[in-house]
Amino acid sequence: MVELPKGMQHVDRRELLTSLPARIQYLHQFLEFGPDDVEALVDGQKYIKMVIPAIVNMVYKKLLQHDITARVFSNRDSRVEEDPAVWMTEDSSTIQNRKMFLRWYLIKLNSDPTKFEYWEYLDKVGLMHVGRGRRNPLHVDYIFLGACLGYIQDSMVEAILYHPTLSMRRKIAIVKAVGKIIWIQNDLLAKWHTVEGAEYAEQLYQEEQQQQQQQKQQSDLNGSEEQEGYLHGKKVLGGEEDNQRSPLSTPNVSTPLAAVKEDSASTHTTSTNGSGKTSLGRPIDEVDIKEMRCPFSGMAIEQRAEMTRPTLKSILDETSMGHVSQSQQPPSGIPKLRLVKGEMLGKEILEKEPWGQDVGSPVR
Repeated sequence: MVELPKGMQHVDRRELLTSLPARIQYLHQFLEFGPDDVEALVDGQKYIKMVIPAIVNMVYKKLLQHDITARVFSNRDSRVEEDPAVWMTEDSSTIQNRKMFLRWYLIKLNSDPTKFEYWEYLDKVGLMHVGRGRRNPLHVDYIFLGACLGYIQDSMVEAILYHPTLSMRRKIAIVKAVGKIIWIQNDLLAKWHTVEGAEYAEQLYQEEQQQQQQQKQQSDLNGSEEQEGYLHGKKVLGGEEDNQRSPLSTPNVSTPLAAVKEDSASTHTTSTNGSGKTSLGRPIDEVDIKEMRCPFSGMAIEQRAEMTRPTLKSILDETSMGHVSQSQQPPSGIPKLRLVKGEMLGKEILEKEPWGQDVGSPVR
C-alpha cells in the first residue's frame, strides 16, 4: 500500500461504522470540537438553561401543528397513518410528560461533553426512536427527528444571538459549540436510520444482541426494564444534578476523549499555528485590546460608516417597552426569543394570517 501523504490520517471504515468511540473521535476531529468548545459550553450553560422551557413549549406547539407528527404521541409509530380516537393537546398528560423529558434532554445536551457516557446517551436517543431498546417500541422517521433538531438549534442560536449583554465574541463561541454538539447528535440519529455499513451488519447484530442480553440481565436484577432517562442502570436525565449543579462548574477533562480534544485543538480554526496571528490575520496580541476593530478592514469602530439600518439596541429598547415598530419588525416565521430584564419574551407562532398586523408582537 502506498504511504499516506504527510499530514493525512488513516480512518478505518469498518471501525468508523461499528465503533461508537471511533465514530465520536472522528467527528470531534473533523468538526474541530475541542477545549475551546467545552469552555464555551460551560460559559453558555446558564444562558441556554434560561431559554430551555420556552424552546420546549415551542417544539411541542410545532409538533402538534401537523397530524403526521401529532399521531406519534398516540400510536408511537410515524409509519402508522391511522388517526387516533382523540387527538393530543398541549394539556394532555402525555404531552406534559414528553415536555418534561425534552427539557431534561436539552439540559443533558448542555452538560459535560468530556464524559463518554454523554455521547453514549446521545447514541441511545437515536436507538430509542427506531423501535429498539424498549419493551414498548417507539418509531419516528428520521425526517421528523432531523426537522425537530433543526428547529431546536435555530431557536437556541437565535436566543443566544439576541442576548443583550453577551459580547459578540462570546456569542460566536457559544453558537459554534452548540452547533457542533447538535450536528453530532444529528449524526447519531441518522446512523440508526441509514444502511451505511450493511456489510458489517452481522458484527453489529451480534454486538446489539450482546448489549440487549446485558440490559436484560440488569433488568432482571432490578426487577424492571431500563427506564427512559437511564444509561447502564444509571439515571442520566432529570436528576438532582440537572437542577442544582452550578452552570459554571468546570467539567472534568481527564477522560479518554480529552486526548481527542487536544488533538483537534491543534488544528482549530482559531489557533495561531505558530504564526502569531489568528485565522483572520489579526495579530494575536491585538485580539483583546482591539476587540472592536473590524478583522477585515482593520478600521476601528469610530472609523466606520454610519449604520443606516436599525441597531440591535434600538430593537431591544422598543421590545422592552412592549412593542416593535413596523419598520423594525423582525422576520416572521419561527417564534423569536429575547431576554429582557431577566425575562424571556417570545413571539406567537404564526397561524392563519402569517402577514397580519399582529405578526411580531412580543408576548409574555
